[in-house]
Amino acid sequence: MIPHVIVLEPGLVIYKIYNGYWFFGRPTLEDLRQDLRAVTKKCRPDWDITTPELKAAWQEGRKELFYPYGKTYIQILDEQV
Repeated sequence: MIPHVIVLEPGLVIYKIYNGYWFFGRPTLEDLRQDLRAVTKKCRPDWDITTPELKAAWQEGRKELFYPYGKTYIQILDEQV
């Protein structure tokens, strides 16, 4: 059996598969960090808050567009249950 690592997007969509043996073909921590950034960027509309639309929304006070603005960690966890 070939060892493998699967990186998933929300909805259990496969983003990337790494397969390989001991030192070659396996992802490094940096590879996995970059994959996490790419997947998060795809599913978070507020990823780049420097866009003109998000800057305008912030200035207008539409803070609900910026997750999890104004919520405690407990409130966020309660939403996921």
